[in-house]
Formats: sequence, structure tokens, C-alpha cells
Amino acid sequence: MALYQRRRGIAPVALGPALVLGALGAVGVIISLFLSWRTAGVHLSDIPVAFLWDRGATSGPSLLIFMIPLAIILTIGAFVPFGARLRLFGAIGTLVVVVVFAYQLHRAVDAFGGSLGDALDTGFYFAGVGGILALVSAWGRRL
Repeated sequence: MALYQRRRGIAPVALGPALVLGALGAVGVIISLFLSWRTAGVHLSDIPVAFLWDRGATSGPSLLIFMIPLAIILTIGAFVPFGARLRLFGAIGTLVVVVVFAYQLHRAVDAFGGSLGDALDTGFYFAGVGGILALVSAWGRRL
């Protein structure tokens, strides 16, 4: 009689702190897609992707081109076994978009004597917090 029996198939995903944080991060990024990122109701669909490298950009494809795939990657990473790498990739991508957007917006607002804190809206914060939660969840085995 064998002391150990091999199980075949895929083990169910164990709900732990890493997966909860990953799911919360994905939800935060998904919610940010529907909220405004700048005051005066400027949503992601109104912000051109070229704004990330050219603060004077006014037209072109929107930032949704980056954020929708990142939200999908974070969602998949939160619900599949061994999704830590997906969560890490999605979190880093989200945080890069958030940080570069904040930098460019700061430069644009500062040119007119404004404040970055006054120019940002809730969608930006949801994306930033969601990215941080997903980043923390990528090191879930250490939680």
C-alpha cells in the first residue's frame, strides 16, 4: 500500500490574503475605468494615450487602450492558480500609467500655476490604490 497517493487534476484555488488583495486591486482598477481622473469630469476616454509622453496632446486613442488590458490581466491573475506573476505584471503596468499620468498632469497644471492635488479626481486614486494592492498581493506567499 502506498503511503502517498497522487492527486490528478487542478487543485481548487485557496482563498487567502493574497487573492483577496489581488481581487480588491482588480476591482479598484476596474472602478477607475468608469470614474473621472481629472477634475471637471475628465474620464479616461477623454485623455489621449499620447498625454503620457506629450503633455500637450489633445487627440488620439484614449488611455483605455492601456488600462482595459491591465484590468483584465489583474482580474485573471486574481482568480487563477499561480496568478502572482500576472498580478505583478498588471500592478506594475497600472502604477507606471498612474505615475506617468500624475507627472505629466503636474507639469501641465504647474505651467498655469495650479496644484496637482486639485486637478486629480477619484478615478486616479482608485487606480493607484488598486495597483498598490495588486502589487502587494503578488508577494502573497509571504503574507
